[in-house]
Amino acid sequence: MKFVSILFLISSFIQANSYSFKIGETLKYDAYFRGIHAANAKLEVIGKEKVNNHMTYHVEFTAKSKGIINYLFPINDKIDLWLSEDSLFTIKESLKIREGNYKKSRETIFNHKSNFAISGPDTISIPKGIHSPYSLFYFFRNKEISRMDNTLNTIQGKKIVPLSIIIEENIKTEVPAGKFLCTRVEPIKTSDETFKNKSQMSILFSKDKDRYPVKIWLNMKYGSLVLELKSIAN
Repeated sequence: MKFVSILFLISSFIQANSYSFKIGETLKYDAYFRGIHAANAKLEVIGKEKVNNHMTYHVEFTAKSKGIINYLFPINDKIDLWLSEDSLFTIKESLKIREGNYKKSRETIFNHKSNFAISGPDTISIPKGIHSPYSLFYFFRNKEISRMDNTLNTIQGKKIVPLSIIIEENIKTEVPAGKFLCTRVEPIKTSDETFKNKSQMSILFSKDKDRYPVKIWLNMKYGSLVLELKSIAN
């Protein structure tokens, strides 16, 4: 009986930490700005790293403009995230945003146990289980979306943003990587105010074991960036 119990505990632990992504996974996207194929984007799981005594997954999102758009409206965004191995909550976030004349750089450290975050010179009180908006690409992938809570909190700059989640099932879409049956997840701000810099997103996740973010809409400061999955490498 003890042996069976030990096996059960081991399998439960493995299952609890079994995610739909793997280290080295690289998702490449064609990115469209105002309807023009304007940039290449990438989501990459770089590896595991220890940050502030937490074992984390280091993931990175990049978007870089191409062709004539790179001269008219250059985009060069790089967001690094360190997500806790056990819950995928954000432990650290590093942003370098370059969109036209708009530039922003920021690093935020999260202390979930003591309910505060440090962003530059500011210390911010945070609720438990808060997310970086960009971590939702991975957090939603590893939830049974139809059963998850329909509210959560994100942090944008120094502001806590409560969101409600709209879910729509069985959406068919075609992107350069192929045809997919998807679930659409759209976080909506619960107040009447728009997101800071009109920033909001909608994501189509494939309805399979991998739950790839197949198509992503990001509303940025000066317009919408639409990402369509082009290739998958593990």
